[in-house]
Amino acid sequence: MKPRPYKTVSPSTVLLMRQIITGVMIAAFFGMLIISVWYGTRVDSFTINKVSVSGGETIPHSEVENVVKTKLGGSYMKIVPRAFAFTYPQNEIEQAVREVGRIKNVSIVRSGGTELVVEFDEYVPHALWCKDNQSEGCYFIDDAGYSFSPAPTLVGGSFLRFISIGKDPADHIQAFPEEHYRTIHDLTRLFAEAKWFVSKAEVDAAGDAFLTIVDGGEFKVSLKQPAAETVSNLLTVLGSENFAHIKPGNFEYVDLRFGSKVFVNEVTIDNSATSTDGGADISTEPDSMLASEPATEPEVAQIQNTEEATTTEESE
Repeated sequence: MKPRPYKTVSPSTVLLMRQIITGVMIAAFFGMLIISVWYGTRVDSFTINKVSVSGGETIPHSEVENVVKTKLGGSYMKIVPRAFAFTYPQNEIEQAVREVGRIKNVSIVRSGGTELVVEFDEYVPHALWCKDNQSEGCYFIDDAGYSFSPAPTLVGGSFLRFISIGKDPADHIQAFPEEHYRTIHDLTRLFAEAKWFVSKAEVDAAGDAFLTIVDGGEFKVSLKQPAAETVSNLLTVLGSENFAHIKPGNFEYVDLRFGSKVFVNEVTIDNSATSTDGGADISTEPDSMLASEPATEPEVAQIQNTEEATTTEESE
């Protein structure tokens, strides 16, 4: 009986079998890994199951909690839950919380492994930023001059109104340089202490502001000049005999932008026209004058000290 011939397996077949076995082993490994990850990341001790919220004054904590829980829902690639304590989307949650109206300075930390602690501050309305004198289309701004929310239509003087000359109001931007904004509020506070109440402030890009006085009149001020100095100059001028009669409604403007030299443009109301009274021979023309008859220049008071205005120049 002849022996059977020995059959050899071709190298290509051996290679194929090795590849199949290797593929099966790799697939089994990754399958076990995915199963392990799927179950392991759902262990209660590794899952965020509580959200605590603190901060703010008027924003309901339940609203913030719902935002956080919404972001914790679902999973990454349908494998790892977003509530898994070690991979929860912290940055995404912070951004979502900031988008809730009036919220700022969001802090999110994990406590005790399964609790998410959310803390935040709330923007507090400090003034209104408007495009013009209308009550519509305004935005709330905080005490640093940052706009944070559209304002409803408000009537009355509960909020000081700001107008940025050449810049339209918008949401979530710095409406004015913070130092200018604070200077204006210092001015309005000091003026109010002297019984001069400001209802509106128009600010230009050069650092000047034009403050509208309740009952009439305007103060032109430089925001580069200390508020206390500006108000002191005004009170010195009004304490002099020539200007003691100045009060809201009987002057057009008082220009306080030039340090110790203060320009006063008074208004005399005729039945048919408005004109300015008196004035020194200075280069700046008054803001309003008759087309048919030239108005005189504004009066200028030269302040030599903080006690009184010692010289008053008048035009011929």
